[in-house]
Amino acid sequence: MALTLSNLIIIALVGVCTWLAGKWLFKKDTEVENRRRAAGRLAAKLTELGFKELPDFFIDYSVGDYSGMAHTLAAIAQKMMSGEKAILAELDDVFLKLLSIKLNTGEGRHLVATKLAEIEKLFPSATTTKE
Repeated sequence: MALTLSNLIIIALVGVCTWLAGKWLFKKDTEVENRRRAAGRLAAKLTELGFKELPDFFIDYSVGDYSGMAHTLAAIAQKMMSGEKAILAELDDVFLKLLSIKLNTGEGRHLVATKLAEIEKLFPSATTTKE
């Protein structure tokens, strides 16, 4: 079989198309990997803030465990449907951690003081205690 000019051009075009397709696929794979890395970092931050089930959802996504994501989402939904007490307990921990973070900065302390002053104006009896 003799290689003609048209055969060489076809081989070159197939090679270039294969290279471009491979480059595109690797770019797409990198995008997915970056999203999954970001999900892992988000899960770590949410855990640090005191969330319990929500970070598991992002960990499942970061490793590609879609059935685990579905189970975690179902557990979160079940917790939300079970009443306010379970949700408020977790959010109370998160609130206290966020408040502590805010109180460690001058800007945060000013914000908290401003909000407390606003509340005292709206509900003066709420901030006074009986002696």
